[in-house]
Amino acid sequence: MIALEPGPPYAELRPEDVRELMDRQTAVLELIARAAPLAEVLTGILTSLEDLMPGARCSVLLLDHEHGTLHHGAAPSLPPAYVAAIDGIAIGEGAGSCGTAAALNAPVVATDVLTDVRWVRYRDIAVAAGLRSCWSTPIDGGDGRPVGTFAVYHSRPHGPSSREQLLVDRFTHLASIAIGHAHLLEDGRARLEAETARRTAEELSHAKSELLAAVGHEARTPIQAIVGFAELLGTMDLDEARRREALAHIGAAAGHVMDLLSDVLDMSRLEANALPLGREPVLVRDVVVEVLGLLSTKAAQRRVTLEHHLGDEVVLADRRRLRQVVLNLVANAIRHGHTGGRVEVRVGPSDADAVVVLVDDDGPGIPSDLLGWIFTPFARGAAPRCTPTAAADEGAQEESIGLGLGLAHGLARAMGGDLDVARSGPSGTSMRLLLPRADAVGA
Repeated sequence: MIALEPGPPYAELRPEDVRELMDRQTAVLELIARAAPLAEVLTGILTSLEDLMPGARCSVLLLDHEHGTLHHGAAPSLPPAYVAAIDGIAIGEGAGSCGTAAALNAPVVATDVLTDVRWVRYRDIAVAAGLRSCWSTPIDGGDGRPVGTFAVYHSRPHGPSSREQLLVDRFTHLASIAIGHAHLLEDGRARLEAETARRTAEELSHAKSELLAAVGHEARTPIQAIVGFAELLGTMDLDEARRREALAHIGAAAGHVMDLLSDVLDMSRLEANALPLGREPVLVRDVVVEVLGLLSTKAAQRRVTLEHHLGDEVVLADRRRLRQVVLNLVANAIRHGHTGGRVEVRVGPSDADAVVVLVDDDGPGIPSDLLGWIFTPFARGAAPRCTPTAAADEGAQEESIGLGLGLAHGLARAMGGDLDVARSGPSGTSMRLLLPRADAVGA
């Protein structure tokens, strides 16, 4: 084992070496500048040196300071079996040239691994790989500690010349720059990921707080109605007609609260991927006809005509959840369309794998500030989705979007489909529900 003395001045390299070295160095620096993967940059460094040193086979091992082990960085011409055998070796004075160089933080040359005592444990795998000498130089990390080793192997006993020492010094320095740059990128990515995680957590916390506040606000009015009518029944002697009316108001308000709590529970189950779904072939027309029947009274209150134009399309879905989605879309169209208008459910352009169901209204359209948020629970726009004239219509008051569209969107996704806005403008809005075709799934 010999230690290397500082080499002769850089100017002593041959002119052709200097030109080639500069070209190779420029190519490596370009790789670093475009943030190429570290393994690619190190491979470029090693192949450049191998071209300048015929007969040499080079490798870079990266040092894990926490565990005191060396791991594969790049080795373009070494046998894979040898690379695998030395990957993860613990550094120390008996750990070959690389393990010793990393432990001592000094260059180490084993001119012949068959006689070098540092190679006793690795002699057989080196000989099997056709390697007889190994010169290893620590790669400086900029803080006085090595970040890896730069090794040069030969198939015969060999000691480095002054020219080789100059070349290895230069390429080791390039490897140091490459590794340092990669660590900076990793640190930057880690900080960015940590910051993103922190902001996401804050946004989620804020969203949950807003959701809880919105649920409380949404539930307060019907609960107050329940309390008020209950007090009325308990403190006043009402005739039968008034008593039935009060009980009806209590029932409607209680139903609203139960629907709200059910929606919140379904949303939480969707987020946890724990919502039970039973997918089966469902005739879309049957579900739509059922929904239009359920909403006929609501439509009549606003003099809205309900129509459907459907064929025999069969989708693979959870029937109850599909009804929930369609019910939400049609109810929303009735609520936000014009009084005396029309709501139509029809089949849109479909393909062999999916069925598209469109729910159209003839209302004033969704405000532009709300389009990107309508599937967000309790999203609110800067303006209600109605004109000044429509605002005076019964039931067209400003209100939150609530959980409905967000829940419908989640249910559609959970059933293997999707929900989006096909179009929205002054002439109306068209919601597009995409669902997997049953025969296509079963094919």
